[in-house]
Parts: sequence; structure tokens; C-alpha cells
Amino acid sequence: LVRKKHVLSRLQDALAWQALTVVQLLAPDERLCMHLIGTLFGMLHSVEDSSALNLLAEVLVRLVVELKSEQYLYCILGESKKELCKATTMRSSLPTFSLLGKLADAIPGFADILVVKHNNVVDHLLMGLTYPNESIKAAVCYLYGKLYSSPVGTEQLSGHFEERLCGVFLNTLGCAQTKELQVNCLGLLKELLKSDHFVSILMNNSKREEETENPDFLEGKNPLPLVLKKLLLTRDEMLQAASSHCMAAVLIHSTTRYAPAFIHADVPEFLFECLLCKNEILIWSVYCCLLLLTEERLFFSKCHTVYGIESLVRSLQGVLLLNNAELHKQGLLLFTEILTRQPVEIKLFTNRGVCIEAIDVLMKTVNCPVLDVVVEAVKAVAAFLRKDHLSSPPVPYEELQKLLEAVLKRCADLSPSQSSKRHAVSQKLLLVGRTKKDRDDLPKTVCFLCYSLCVCRLAVEFQDDFMAQENAFTTPNSESKDTLSNFSEFLLRICDSLCIPMVMSYLERAVSPSVTEVFISTLNTLFTVVPSMQNKFSKKLASSSFIRLTLELKARFCSVQSNPVLNHTCSSFLCSLCLNLYSATEKRRTSQEGKFGERESLL
Repeated sequence: LVRKKHVLSRLQDALAWQALTVVQLLAPDERLCMHLIGTLFGMLHSVEDSSALNLLAEVLVRLVVELKSEQYLYCILGESKKELCKATTMRSSLPTFSLLGKLADAIPGFADILVVKHNNVVDHLLMGLTYPNESIKAAVCYLYGKLYSSPVGTEQLSGHFEERLCGVFLNTLGCAQTKELQVNCLGLLKELLKSDHFVSILMNNSKREEETENPDFLEGKNPLPLVLKKLLLTRDEMLQAASSHCMAAVLIHSTTRYAPAFIHADVPEFLFECLLCKNEILIWSVYCCLLLLTEERLFFSKCHTVYGIESLVRSLQGVLLLNNAELHKQGLLLFTEILTRQPVEIKLFTNRGVCIEAIDVLMKTVNCPVLDVVVEAVKAVAAFLRKDHLSSPPVPYEELQKLLEAVLKRCADLSPSQSSKRHAVSQKLLLVGRTKKDRDDLPKTVCFLCYSLCVCRLAVEFQDDFMAQENAFTTPNSESKDTLSNFSEFLLRICDSLCIPMVMSYLERAVSPSVTEVFISTLNTLFTVVPSMQNKFSKKLASSSFIRLTLELKARFCSVQSNPVLNHTCSSFLCSLCLNLYSATEKRRTSQEGKFGERESLL
């Protein structure tokens, strides 16, 4: 054995470093090549030492690859078929399965030859998958994975999978104990999940007892979600990542059809738990999977988001410490989708501490140096600013004020070149015929307005909620800055000092109906943000020619029944502004008449 291993090692070195010389010596004599290959193949089934078997397989594969002749492949396939047929035990077939898997890995087209011209070998593979030895099952699954990675193999073995392999494979994956078998099963599953047909079979497979070694294994009609959930529970991060990747591969075919099975299996709960790690590959896979699950309403109605939001926020905190902008963006995208799609009737943040942690995460991402991350962060802020997300008393007004100030100032600080780089495709039609500076400023302007309007409406909604007026837990007879009144004054102040001047500067150069609509709507909402300041604010707008500006905008964009939404917004703004001015005039006149009457009475 030692001498054989020495010779094999020397032959391996020669094929690795002097392959051309070896081929020039062997290739002219086909009989010699066939004899050498036959001898090496025979040794595979006469040697029991595992290291020698691995060396034999590597040398045999390298030799066939370097000789570049199909006749040697057919020779090995023929010998393999004979060996599998005469094998007295399945254990003796392990070297053959391993060799075929390595050949399929090394030689393009080998899998096609095997399934087309030697398809009876596949029957032996199925027998190997039912044999109670995980090394044999692992070798069989690896070879199956190579066969199903080929378009020809997928087509030829479609019926084989549907009629014979599916149930056996699911049982094998579910009962796998060794890491090698688990990994090879997942590799095969990954190839199968590329086909919509195979996904449909796997997700609708009804377990038949004759197909399983254990009749009690995985009750129900959809064992795949349960099998993948079982892998999430292994605490092995590589298996967890592969499991979540396979879930995403299923869901991407049809979230509507397949997501309910995963949700009913409580898979989201364990996906959220997997986020409490530092493995970037695992976190990315889980983000992708959860993102697909957010498309199904059942994901929210089963309260998985309420359970998992803390894990997500903590995950984002950890991810921000990593130098991986794509992971930051994916996490923020998931956070935004959850914030946006969460039903109003199901409160997402039941813990005020988690809500404040979420604000802190958004603050950090808004101040991120990577602009693509900032874009996703600003979208997340907009989705976060919903009354039902923030209405758990006491409302964190101070933290919100810091967040909004950071967002608006970051938007203002963006240079034109940076802003135009991220310009949305949907805005392209608005840019025709404008100067470069106008085109650069438009996204920044829309950004200002959308978030200003969002926050202003939030403040107005809080005015109708007694519990949101101020911090109910403030010490009696003490003043608190954490109140709706202070927050609303901040909004009016920052809109007056930052947003309105910037938008007006833009409108001096170019006018966009979309910008105008949001701008006028924001101004209209500001009247009610601080009711005590509405008369003063109205006077300032009137003295700054906003009545004339609004009438000009209506004349320009709202004639011939065009832009009805803009027309309604402008009319509503003018009505509110004029009523406020009239009310202020009436109060002043009434006050003056009262004073005049008092002087008359005194005289």
C-alpha cells in the first residue's frame, strides 16, 4: 500500500507540473492509456485506505481531463456501470459514486453524457440514497447536484425527480446528521430550486410513508419549510445561511403561493433570531428572505414583525459597525418595507426603548458617508414617521427633532453632483429643457418637501391625541422640552428657515408641477402645525407674494382641466391663507372697536 501511494503521489505530481510531457508519452498509445485507466479504476475497489482512495480518484480524474478524449470517459462509465451492477453491498459502491461526482465537477458535459447514454446509472443513485450510510448518501447527493445543474440533466431527469426522488430526498435532508450530507443535500436543493417546476413539486409534495425511513417524520403536506426551519435551529451559521438562501430561492418564484407555508411553520421567528450574529453572509441571506416575506400580508397579521423588530434594530446597529454598504442598504430596505406595510391596527413598537434605538439607527445611517445608504435611510425615516409607530406614550419628541434636523440638514448639504447622481428615473420627464443646475436641485428639493410634509402631517395628527400632547411621566410642576408644542414650533421654524427659502430659490429658475404640488401642500399643513402662529405665518406668506405666486402657478399648470390635484391643492391653500388673513383683520377690527367703545364710555 505504501509503494502504491508513493507511485500515485509521483504520478499526481507529474500530472500537476509536467502534464504536457505525460500526455505526449501516453496519448499515442491508446491501449496503454486504457490499461492504465482500467488499472487505476480497479484499484479503487481493491484498496480500503481512505487517503489512498482519494489519491486514486484525483489521479484518475486528472488523467482523463488531460487526455481530452471522450473514449476514456465512456470507458470509465462502462466500468462504473459494471461495478455498480455486481456490487454485493451498497458500501462497495461508494468509490464509484465519489469518482463520478468528481468527474462531473471537473469535465463540462460529463453530466449530459451520463444521463443521456448511461441513464441506468441513475437507478443505482436512488438506491444509494435509501442506504443507511451517510457517506454514501453524501456522495450520491453530490452527483445528483451535478446532474441537475445541467439543462440536459434537468430535462432528462424531470420525471425521475417527480415520481421517485422527491420524497426520498426530502426525507434524507430532514434526517441528515453529518455536516457533509447536509451540505451536499443543500447543494442539490439549490440546483432544484432554480426550476419553477421542481419548486412546485417540492412545495406540494405529499409525504408517502413508503418513501420515508421514519413514518413520523415531518407531519403535514409541505415538509420543505419544516426541513429548512430545522436547519435554522442547528446554530451552524453556514447551514443557517444556506437554509435561508434556499427559502429565498423558493419565495422568488411566487411569494403568494409559497410564503404562507413558511409563515405557518413559524419560520420568520427563527429568521429574526438568526440576525443576532456577526456573519455577514448569514445576515444578508436572512435580510433577502424576510424582504420577500414582507410581500405577504399574513407575515404581518401573524405578528412576526412585532416579535422580530427588536432583533432587526439590533442587527442594524451591529451591521453599521461593518464596512459593508450593500448590507447597510439591504437592512434599511427591509426596515423600510416593514415600517411601510405594517398594518395600522397592529402596533409595531410596543417597547419605547426599541423605538428610540430605531431612531438612533436612522440617525447614524442618515449621517453615513455613503450616499446610497443615505438615500435608503431617508426612505426609512419617511416610513417611520407614522402616528401608529410613534404613539406609544411618551412620544420621543426630542429624539424625533434631532432625527428630522439631521435629515433636512443632510439633504441641504448634498452637493448638486451628488444629488443628481441618485436622481430617480420617474423624475426624468420633469427635467427636459432645464439647465444642469435645475436638474441637480430637483431631487434635493423634492426630498426636502416630502419629508417636511410627512412630519407636518404627523404633528397635526398628534394634536388630536391627548396622550401624545406631552410626556405624561414628567414630574409635576416641572417644565419638559419633550412636548408636542415644542416639536411643532421646531417644525415651523425649520421649514421657515431652511425648506421654504431653498424651494423658492429653485422656483426662481424652474418650476415643476410635482414640486409645486408638494410645496403648496406643505405650506397649507403648516397653518395647523402651530395654531397660535397661523395668523403671523399667514401675514408673512402674504407679504412675501405667495398669493400672487399661487395664482400664477394655477394659471400656468391648471388650465384646461390639467393637473387637478395641483389645482385643488392651490385652491385649498389660497382659501386657508385668505381666511386666516380675514380672521386676523376681524380680530384687529373688533379689538379696535372695543377700545373705541371704552373711550366713548369714559368720555
